[in-house]
Amino acid sequence: MSAITDTLDRVFDRLLFLPPQPTIPAQFEDIPDEVEVDDAPPATPGERAFSWSLFISATRCTLQYVLLPIVLPVIGLTTDISLPLVILLDLVAITMLVRSLRYFWQTRHPRRFDMLPLSLVILFIVFFSLGFDIWQLIS
Repeated sequence: MSAITDTLDRVFDRLLFLPPQPTIPAQFEDIPDEVEVDDAPPATPGERAFSWSLFISATRCTLQYVLLPIVLPVIGLTTDISLPLVILLDLVAITMLVRSLRYFWQTRHPRRFDMLPLSLVILFIVFFSLGFDIWQLIS
């Protein structure tokens, strides 16, 4: 592993409140993985949590931007539960996304740096949406 990867791992261990991971001795670093391209490993818990967090975020967006403001008024249903429901979905999506990131870093998943940019963008969008929803609920 490179020094940059080690530094990033330590930074994200601290950000995600993970215990420090032991370093791999240099003699074991260059051992190639013997997994063929056709032998796709089963989804790990982190990958499943990441998939669920994306699904929950997509469901939240569909509810918040299509179903609640457009479809429900068209069919004559408007409720005061829509904003708390969207806030709850925001919190669940954030929890699942952070949980999957913790798993990726705790297990030193080889694709953890691939998932990071998408996760950070989604976290930013969900946090912004959550802040706006809470502001609407308060005012």
